[in-house]
Amino acid sequence: MIYLDTSFLAPFYLQEATSISVETILLSLPTPQIAISDWTIVEFASLLSRRVRMNELTPELMAAVMQSFQNDATCSYTIFTVTTADFVLATEFIRQWETGLRAGDALHLAIARNRKIENLLSLDRGLIDAAQRFGIPADSAGLM
Repeated sequence: MIYLDTSFLAPFYLQEATSISVETILLSLPTPQIAISDWTIVEFASLLSRRVRMNELTPELMAAVMQSFQNDATCSYTIFTVTTADFVLATEFIRQWETGLRAGDALHLAIARNRKIENLLSLDRGLIDAAQRFGIPADSAGLM
């Protein structure tokens, strides 16, 4: 399984500098191998809401993008349910303060570790560095 964090998914649904490259990578992956989590869905909705508050998206566009994402999540992605074990491990990761991990990123790493994913794709350098520190395979697919 290839686990995608929100930073890697966002350019697939929103126009960003890396959108074309992310699209090429995602469309090259076998759909059954793409995984996200319940947490990714919450984080993606939060990202869209923030962009509406910053007047970067209209509420109508937010609704359309969210619907597209939810359709893909339902039809194309494996969705990992967040468990108590994920929260426990995320807490252990955060307690290693020198990583600089935020709660959401630690949760992504815990989900990935507990599912023994093949790779975590992210555009967040701090998340990738922390993942590698914890022995979780992660990279940006050459986009950073």
